[in-house]
Amino acid sequence: MKNLRNKFFNINNKVLIGIAIFLMLIFISVMYFTSESLNTGIHRGVRVEDVDVSNLSKDEALKEVSKVTEERINNKKINFHYGDRDLPIALKDFGYSLNLEDAVNEAYSIGRSKGLFSNYLDIVSSLIFKKNIIADSSFDEGKKDAVLTNLAREIHKKPLDAHPIFNEDGTITIAKSEKGRYLDLNEAKGLLNKDMLHEEKIELPVYDTEPKIQSDYYQGIDKVLGDFSTDYSSSIKNRKENIKIASEKFNNMKLNPGDEISFNDIVGEISEATGFKNATVIVGGEYETGIGGGICQVSTTLYNSLILSDLEIVERHNHSRPINYVDLGTDAAVARGYKDLKFKNNTNNPIIILTEADGQKLDFKVLGNSADRDYQVKIIPERLGVVSPDVKTTYSDSIPEGETVVKESGKNGYSYKTYKEVVKNGEVVEKEEISKSYYVPKSKVLVVGTGSSSKSNDDDEDNNSNSSNSSNSSKSSNSSKSSKSSKKSKDSKDSKKSKDSKDSKKSKGKKKS
Repeated sequence: MKNLRNKFFNINNKVLIGIAIFLMLIFISVMYFTSESLNTGIHRGVRVEDVDVSNLSKDEALKEVSKVTEERINNKKINFHYGDRDLPIALKDFGYSLNLEDAVNEAYSIGRSKGLFSNYLDIVSSLIFKKNIIADSSFDEGKKDAVLTNLAREIHKKPLDAHPIFNEDGTITIAKSEKGRYLDLNEAKGLLNKDMLHEEKIELPVYDTEPKIQSDYYQGIDKVLGDFSTDYSSSIKNRKENIKIASEKFNNMKLNPGDEISFNDIVGEISEATGFKNATVIVGGEYETGIGGGICQVSTTLYNSLILSDLEIVERHNHSRPINYVDLGTDAAVARGYKDLKFKNNTNNPIIILTEADGQKLDFKVLGNSADRDYQVKIIPERLGVVSPDVKTTYSDSIPEGETVVKESGKNGYSYKTYKEVVKNGEVVEKEEISKSYYVPKSKVLVVGTGSSSKSNDDDEDNNSNSSNSSNSSKSSNSSKSSKSSKKSKDSKDSKKSKDSKDSKKSKGKKKS
């Protein structure tokens, strides 16, 4: 029983001691609260941006905090990180600033802005746990955007497509593709938060950009099978643009073994809506202006590179009139609906077509595997005959009777047969006919005059009749005038004839251009 009483007594003592301590703490805190209530400055334990502002007035606190934070901002650098790189940038470069006035006002309001008991709790908790006010921050948007733009520019890397390097011996080395990278600016802006003064490192949102042409695209490609170029430096701007648009559709085109390609299908619709311009075209054997002029030079250049590569030509047509950018018998005309250039990859490996149109020269290269072509091909055009133009005669009363004017001089037509020669180790091992071409002659046009030349004489006779009562000297004078008038009329007609002839030639020249 005695032990039980002692145990109970000990428990009571502990309770009493606990109560006493609790009451003492309350007493102390109340006394502290009473004392702090008389404090005209910021209560103890309150900090602004980690700067102790205890007992300071608002003005004193603002001055102290401004001094410390300005120094911090000026010396602060943020490490922007991506991959294995760190890019330190001064915080001040972003135009970073703090709204310290509001933060100091908030610090001053602690223990003053609520009810008695709440103020009591705020004052006591600030002393024990410390209260740190983080100021709102802002950026100069112009400076921030400028820094991020420069950062993006420094980080940016274009992806590198795999591409061939051409060696002097005709072989090819393939340069490997490389990934690019870019900074997502919108994401990066979102990472610039209000508490940048306390940041040390920011992981940048940098992403890879895949190349359009990967290294494996050129797998098995090690040789230039055929290369052909034509000149178009003297072409007008619109024609050059058409050549560029059409040729680019074939650049980096890959054909697997057995693939067949239609030139017209690849080029697609030829219209202003697809970017093509007006230039000279041949329609029905005549030169005129039309959408897509110059495209036949693209098909012709491609055709020659295909022959040199010894690829299978499925369909090919020559122009109706001779053209001047390749030898006759080696051209390839195209016209949607009835003329196309079709070819097939007849090798055992993929081939790739490369094009280049720089405004001066149009070039087509066919790349393939050296195992498929251990020989070279030559193109041999042979003229079979010349066809003289026929003569077409028209009549005009604007030209004096008996005179003939050549309106169009006409042009010869030609027939050609074209061969390919297969050359191996310097010797021709095969010769094969690959095409026949016929270029239509252009008719010679003559204009025969049917006009009358007696009008001036009739006028003179009328004048002589009206002056029948005049003296012999007057008749003689009139006769002389009539003779001069007749001569003048003839001279005028001769001049007109010469002028008509010149105008005809001039008109013809313009039509050809």
